[in-house]
Amino acid sequence: MDILSAGIDIGSHSTKAVIFDGRSVLGGHALVSEDDADTAGRNALHQVMTLLGLTEGSVSNLTATGWGRRQVSFAGKVSSEALCASRGARWLVPAAGTVVDIGAEGCRAVKLRPDGGVEDSAENSKCAAGTGAFIELAAVYLKVPLDRIGPLALAARSKAEISSICAVFAESAIISQIHRGESVERIAAGVVWSVATRVTELIQRIGVSGDLVLVGGGAMNQGLVKAIEEMVGVRPMVPDQPQFVTAIGAAIQAQRLEASLPRQQSRGGA
Repeated sequence: MDILSAGIDIGSHSTKAVIFDGRSVLGGHALVSEDDADTAGRNALHQVMTLLGLTEGSVSNLTATGWGRRQVSFAGKVSSEALCASRGARWLVPAAGTVVDIGAEGCRAVKLRPDGGVEDSAENSKCAAGTGAFIELAAVYLKVPLDRIGPLALAARSKAEISSICAVFAESAIISQIHRGESVERIAAGVVWSVATRVTELIQRIGVSGDLVLVGGGAMNQGLVKAIEEMVGVRPMVPDQPQFVTAIGAAIQAQRLEASLPRQQSRGGA
């Protein structure tokens, strides 16, 4: 019988849970992080287990990651976002050498060793200018759905000037461009380019080795992916449903923990 493990990624914007059997991801579920980390994690795990028809006790072990990982009381282990993003990316893209996790309020780039361990990393979590939250804010100002920012940016022939140095300056620039009657497409392109500039700085800090893999919710923005490609000069790989990659890595960590423990010591995750 397959040993099932779970991974929970407690992000500032959303909480993701996945179930892993050692060979494949059986299912995943994401919800908006409106509750405390412990409650959000329980709810996300309950939802995915219900979808899969699993009962309490089906999951042998669980690893939590993300900013709220230490508040997940039922986790058998906690692990850093950098390591979990790397584990998930390497499992999905075996040649992954540089992994960039673009979250709602933070972005990190990780360079991997040949064995998949972390060799080097760089992080930007002090300014929203290089994160998904800035793109979400831009969507609010432009009065368009978040998932339209990428296509709008790709449709633009040129871009409006949006600061990449500071989110506050960038926000003022968006408002000014709107008041000037600038097109939505050019503003979207400027916003995406601004975020891509900050992300690229992190990538250049650690260098590109092997496949460049983008994960996290920001990797769902095709305009952002294209801008990063143009800046770095390397075509990034984006796994299906990149927002779940870090949770997958957490589940892989849980599976490894399960394999290292005597059977009677393994802890229930649900």
